Amino acid sequence: MNQYLAKNIINLAVAGHGGAGKTSLAEAMLYLAGVSDRRGKVGDGNTVCDYDPEEIRRKASISAAVAPLEWKNKKINLLDAPGLFDFEGGMCEAMRAADTALIVVSGRDGVAVGTEKAFAAAEKNGLAKIIFVNGLCDESARFYRVFEDLKAQFGPSVCPVVVPFIQDGQANIYINLLEYKAYDYSGGKPVAVAMPDMGDRLEGLRTAIYEAVAETDDELFEKYFAGEPFTPEEVIVGVSKGVKSGTITPVFCGDALLMRGMEQFMDGLCWLAPSAADKGAEIGVDVDGNPVEIAVKEDAATAAIVFKTVADPFIGKLSYVKVLSGKISTETPLINMRTGNTERVGKTVMMCGKKQEDVKAITAGDIGAIPKLAGVNTGDTLCAPARKVTLDGIAYPTPEMRMAIVPKNKGDEDKVAQGIMRLAEEDPTIRFENNAETKEMVISGMGEQHL
Repeated sequence: MNQYLAKNIINLAVAGHGGAGKTSLAEAMLYLAGVSDRRGKVGDGNTVCDYDPEEIRRKASISAAVAPLEWKNKKINLLDAPGLFDFEGGMCEAMRAADTALIVVSGRDGVAVGTEKAFAAAEKNGLAKIIFVNGLCDESARFYRVFEDLKAQFGPSVCPVVVPFIQDGQANIYINLLEYKAYDYSGGKPVAVAMPDMGDRLEGLRTAIYEAVAETDDELFEKYFAGEPFTPEEVIVGVSKGVKSGTITPVFCGDALLMRGMEQFMDGLCWLAPSAADKGAEIGVDVDGNPVEIAVKEDAATAAIVFKTVADPFIGKLSYVKVLSGKISTETPLINMRTGNTERVGKTVMMCGKKQEDVKAITAGDIGAIPKLAGVNTGDTLCAPARKVTLDGIAYPTPEMRMAIVPKNKGDEDKVAQGIMRLAEEDPTIRFENNAETKEMVISGMGEQHL
């Protein structure tokens, strides 16, 4: 894969309620971009992002996975986050590394608790938000009911961009309201067709767009309030600015399993989602506790956050990093701000699911991984010795459930403890202690499935 500048990199956390089709959507995007030569299915256990044996067995994501793709001269780093609440730690990691949250909603089930949690996490992390309503080819899918629920739940900032034209219960035609173009997918590939007659519904959708645009600017709000129509240019510029600033949440739709609406969605994503450079600076803290602005610049001193760790018994430790400024290569001296130790980089890799591709460097705005950094943990800041700065770590949820562990064989307490400590390295929502009062080994986690 080519190296990209920060202005052409989109870091996208794919989040939402369990079962909404996040991994299937990621799979469709990777297939369409030519990363994979066949579309995997969650049920068959052959997707790019759900590669762990436990994920294949459960048919659900349990940790965040990274998969990059190229589309329209942009690099999109997909961060596929788990939807199950017991594995919420994975969503926290994906949100920390992303600049935009892609919230996937089931066209059948609509807004669920996981939708609200993903939206709240995106707000908390200051991310742009884009919604994709998935599974519209299901007979029980109801896009317009789901859209009304989204507006009721998240307010007038929810803005329709691509909507279906439903005929005889079938969602084969998808309309881009900003371009005012319609595409028919009934033959498999999209074919441009004449705009269908949507009656009063079209007027209602246009009103929803105008409402969202009016929220982005005081002048536009006054114009809307006075009943003056917006020009097409004002609408397009307003939506684009609004998404990047977080004041507009655009809604796309389609069906990831049948590849409906995917091209329109990915084109819209490249146009609307903020790049790593757009996201702007983060505020870190120097050694004296003073705030320092870390701008996304390739030629600045290096600063990176470790947002995920894999402790593999065969390949060793793998630290996933998002580089904020500068670059990381085998020639980059790095300080771990938590320990004060100098870290030596043996090699840098790009991850696509479980596959590794060696790269010369991980540059500002991009995401990659570094093998065999033994002393580095999730949440650590790696930076250049010339500019020592600590970035915000990851705020994990507190473990809710505790259980005592008894080894199967007497005398295996140390082996069990070491195994759990290695698990806790990968997943900081797992806690472990020897309870002095009960003389038991106690493990804490997010819930029964987690433990």
